[in-house]
Amino acid sequence: MTNKHFHAGELRLQNHAGMRAKIDVMTQHLMRDFIPDQHREFFEELEYIFLGTVDQRGLAHASIVTGSVGFASSPDPKTLIVRTGPRQDIREFDALDIGQPVGVLGLDLSNRRRNRMHGRISAIDEMSININVVQSYGNCPKYINLREIAERNQSSGRIGITHTAMLAPVDADLIINADTFFIASYLRDGSNAPYEGVDVNHRGGQAGFISVDTASQITIPDYKGNDLYNTFGNLLLNPKAALLFVDFETGDQLHIHGSASLIEDADKVSRFPGAQKLLRVEITGVTRKTASTALIWRFIEASPVSPELRPRPQGD
Repeated sequence: MTNKHFHAGELRLQNHAGMRAKIDVMTQHLMRDFIPDQHREFFEELEYIFLGTVDQRGLAHASIVTGSVGFASSPDPKTLIVRTGPRQDIREFDALDIGQPVGVLGLDLSNRRRNRMHGRISAIDEMSININVVQSYGNCPKYINLREIAERNQSSGRIGITHTAMLAPVDADLIINADTFFIASYLRDGSNAPYEGVDVNHRGGQAGFISVDTASQITIPDYKGNDLYNTFGNLLLNPKAALLFVDFETGDQLHIHGSASLIEDADKVSRFPGAQKLLRVEITGVTRKTASTALIWRFIEASPVSPELRPRPQGD
């Protein structure tokens, strides 16, 4: 079962949550096949955006792209142009071509504004991509921790890149102390329907909300959101997940690839205050990039709606 906006995985979770009727009404005003003028202006004022892509191996990627104000532009409501800079030998962009899907998250950490879209590449050159809009919609500010840019023009070269099969202690420390990460997922079913494509989104909570179970497994609480279940719906049908952790104080990036599974067991979920479900990621690859983000952020305050943490019992 599918409809214009949602595929079978999303519909299953929406039905399970008892939200289908409400979502059908909501999407009449929420889901658009163009970018509203207010969102176009928002994208053009950003100095960073997040892209969701799929590489030649079929792996999803969540990436941060930075630039001066205006590096993302919308010359018309159906088009977003992103000046990515050179992409040669960058794995997450190695399959970009005309017609390929791209997910876009516009996020301003300084005011919690968040807008999402996904589309397909309509034009491409060595320094930029033009994305034809398929779906565009706004998101609520829940769980976004406030930060402001403290430094600009840091080195954005791919310096100190390491690849491992599992988490090193330094990687685990970054995740354990994280209050924010970004997740990419995708669905390809050959339908060319609006729901088919790549999704990238923000996840946040109190620092320490993610559990590092082992060097090859992490567990993430899922708090109540907009009930669209774009990410979880994709992962139900295609468990390939990509997670991006940014060290906002150093510019380091941690990229995780893995197979994601949804946990709804009440006892396990109860160990994470405020969680409705859990997402468990079995890690298949880790990439650390040292000082590779061109911006440094200063923490301002935590989201007031993130659940408080408590010590969790050991074991599964």
